Amino acid sequence: MLNIVTALKIEAKPIIEKFNLKPHGEIYQNNYINLIITGQGKIKSAVNTALLLNKYPQKTLNFGIAGSNIYDINEGFFVHKIIDTDSGFEYYPDFFKKPHTSLYTVSKPEIYYNLTDMEGSGFFEACYKFLSVENIILYKIISDTPDFPVKKEKIPLYIKTHLHIIEELLDKNKDDFFIEIEEYINEAKKKMKLTKTQENKLRQILTFYKTKNRKFPEIKELKTKKEVSEFLNSLTS
Repeated sequence: MLNIVTALKIEAKPIIEKFNLKPHGEIYQNNYINLIITGQGKIKSAVNTALLLNKYPQKTLNFGIAGSNIYDINEGFFVHKIIDTDSGFEYYPDFFKKPHTSLYTVSKPEIYYNLTDMEGSGFFEACYKFLSVENIILYKIISDTPDFPVKKEKIPLYIKTHLHIIEELLDKNKDDFFIEIEEYINEAKKKMKLTKTQENKLRQILTFYKTKNRKFPEIKELKTKKEVSEFLNSLTS
């Protein structure tokens, strides 16, 4: 599972369309993604990111546009450091790949550093209350520079160009998702006499637990098919 946070609907729309996300209240979802649109600015970002993480405390990606005074339009970067220009505070996400750079979070638009946004520090502060730093990810796409103001009609194109980043993160998360399930089943088979049908049922139950962020049940010592059946039924009642 992966949480995605965008500031603007125009940033979110290509993601919603690509991954066929459906609205559930303020959150757009499929089986692997929860997406929220926070609104612009670090306070709105912090508040709405916290709302998302209160329901789904898992790896979270801030994905969207940024300005720059050195990089080219439509270049994309992971973020290894965030500087809040109002407070001077610095934050250090621990998930990033090349290319990566520092992000400056500002309160007013049209102020440019090497990578500049209005949400990054608020997003990180909210995430840090729920997640370890390796589960906090920022990826920014250059949409404007001092010489080239942002063109809103171009934003969906910029986002689409970088959707492979989300696909790559999802692929890794899916691997982690199913590895944990299979590890649990392997341990369960040491203590329970699972038939093939019961093993498949347990796998389905654990998949449901994972999608709902529920803790896996304690593995019990069960010696008969009936005891295993009762245990599995108790997990779905």
